[in-house]
Amino acid sequence: MAYTRGNLAVKEQAQTKRKSPGYREKTMVVTRRTYLPVKEKLLYLFTIVACVMIASLVIWQNANIYGLNKEYQKIEKSIKASKQEISRLTVEKQQLEVGIRDKAKQMGFEETSDQQVIHVVRTPISAKGGDATNGSGTDKK
Repeated sequence: MAYTRGNLAVKEQAQTKRKSPGYREKTMVVTRRTYLPVKEKLLYLFTIVACVMIASLVIWQNANIYGLNKEYQKIEKSIKASKQEISRLTVEKQQLEVGIRDKAKQMGFEETSDQQVIHVVRTPISAKGGDATNGSGTDKK
């Protein structure tokens, strides 16, 4: 049975018995290159471009998230260092508050009682008749 390009529905060629060795039927396989149509090429091209754009968008978002996470960690370190500094300064403040009376006595200051406190009331300059901005009684313009 003949087999031509995958088709079995062709007529069978009659077998002739020839004894002549000079003639032999040859079949050549011819391959044809089929090219893609322009529309299909453009479809593939736009599909690849769309995939690249989506991938770059995802990569950009991941890079942005990475940057934000790095900044968050940096701020957390800064907050932790600031809290340690605040606690150190609080302890130093308490130590200074405890030792301030002793240091004042060493320098010759005396502790006052509540009865010795004098309240001084300050009056503004403008109440004396002068200008509050330049401190004199005359306006210079």
